[in-house]
Amino acid sequence: MRVADKRWGEVSIKKQGEVKNRFDKSKSFSILKSKNEYSIDQLTEIYQLITNLTDDFKFEELKEILQNLDNEVK
Repeated sequence: MRVADKRWGEVSIKKQGEVKNRFDKSKSFSILKSKNEYSIDQLTEIYQLITNLTDDFKFEELKEILQNLDNEVK
């Protein structure tokens, strides 16, 4: 498998399946380097904030809000 030259790290999201301690619904992805480098603790805090927002917004709504924010910043 070929990876990006400026890969910062990898994030794994593990979702437990039907059996205890069997994380058979896991996904992982690489984080590419950007001009702002966040620490693991900062990335964890961002993930927790976004997870909390999923209580208030459905996926498509939250995705649209984040895309609009991204467009405003650019």
